[in-house]
Amino acid sequence: MDENALKALISDLGEGIVIDPELLEGCSVAAHDLDDMDADQAADVAAHVFVTLFETEVLVRTGDIAEPDQGEWSGMVNGFRFVIERDDDGDLVVDFSEGTAVLAGDS
Repeated sequence: MDENALKALISDLGEGIVIDPELLEGCSVAAHDLDDMDADQAADVAAHVFVTLFETEVLVRTGDIAEPDQGEWSGMVNGFRFVIERDDDGDLVVDFSEGTAVLAGDS
């Protein structure tokens, strides 16, 4: 997928993604560990969601902030910003926003 197509996809579908056990299937972080994850684990979850939903290889992922007590984590996946936080229903949701995309073959 080229950068413009990925940016358009992120813009259309990248917000309010509920992180449920089905979406986490195959992720290195189990659903019961989400509330206590550190920044690196949050990046793993965001990367897993990114690959699953956008069918794009993750080349770079970093966790920047982990505030489990406030229910907020953030970082970057392939140059796209992610924020994981609780919604009003108590579900964890991830939002991706545009950044400088890093795609396979860019190195």
